[in-house]
Formats: sequence, structure tokens, C-alpha cells
Amino acid sequence: MHIKNNISKTATILVVALLFFSFKFSDWEFDKKYRALIHKSISEIFNSSTYITEELESFEESFYTIKESEKIVGYFVVAKAPSKFHQFDYYIIFNAKTDILKIEILQYRENYGAEICNKRWLKKFNHISTYNYAKYNREIDGISGATISVNSLKKDVFHLTNVLKEKLFNDDKNHKKY
Repeated sequence: MHIKNNISKTATILVVALLFFSFKFSDWEFDKKYRALIHKSISEIFNSSTYITEELESFEESFYTIKESEKIVGYFVVAKAPSKFHQFDYYIIFNAKTDILKIEILQYRENYGAEICNKRWLKKFNHISTYNYAKYNREIDGISGATISVNSLKKDVFHLTNVLKEKLFNDDKNHKKY
């Protein structure tokens, strides 16, 4: 009887341990995948693998500089945007003048609307002017079946691009005064 009790306890602990270790810690896993994808894109765009990234301070969003030989060659941000039920992760790479060079969806979690991951459609954002929302909004076509995600991405990209421009250009003006 005592042996059956010990076997039962051991089996329970073993099952719980196997269940615990069978779940993936997706944030860690995706973080590695995200970094690898972003690194590959930055290397291709700036034709370099010797760049350094540093987080920009005093931003609510996580913007990063891309430096090569102590010179800023660009910026990037990893962000989330809402879709119908979930959020999707994406990144934007900018040049030093804050022009959009690339947008890529890292993970889309909906059953419908995944057409926004299409690289050809995402290229429409490259070098687009974000000074006037009405004009900007008309230049990016919608996608049937992905209306919520498209509008969310367009709005978020417009916002992030202008936050970066405002912060950089306002900081430059403030530094020139002193």
C-alpha cells in the first residue's frame, strides 16, 4: 500500500513536470526569432553586418538607432497593432532621414486578414510621405477581408513615423539653441 502511494505521487509529479516543460515560453522564442529577422533585414538594407543598435531614450515606444562607425544610418521600431481579436507584431526600418525603408509583420495571430503580411503590399509603405494623413491614407490600398488590420497598421505606422520625426527634429532644434 505504501509503495502504491509513492508510485502515485511520483507519477503525478512526473506528469506535472512534463506538462510544465512541454509549454514553450513564446516570448523568449519569438524574441530570438524577431531579432534574427530584424538583423537580417538591417544587414540587407544597409549592406552591413557590423552595425550597432542602441535604444533611443525618452521615447514611450522602443525606437532604436542603427549606427555604423558611430554614424547614425537609420532607426527601427518593433511595435504591436490591434486586429479584430488579437494584436500583431511588426517592425519598421527607417533611414537617417526617417523615411520608411521596410515594414514586415513578425507575427499575425488572426484566422483572417493575414494578407497584410504580403511583402508586395507592405512595400507600398516604403518612402511614403506621412505629413498629411488624408493623402497618406489614400496611397495605401485596402485589402478585402483584412480591413481592420489594414486600417490599424496604417494608423499605427503613421503615428510611429511622426513620433520619431517630431522627437528627432525637436531634439535637433533644442540642441542647436544651446
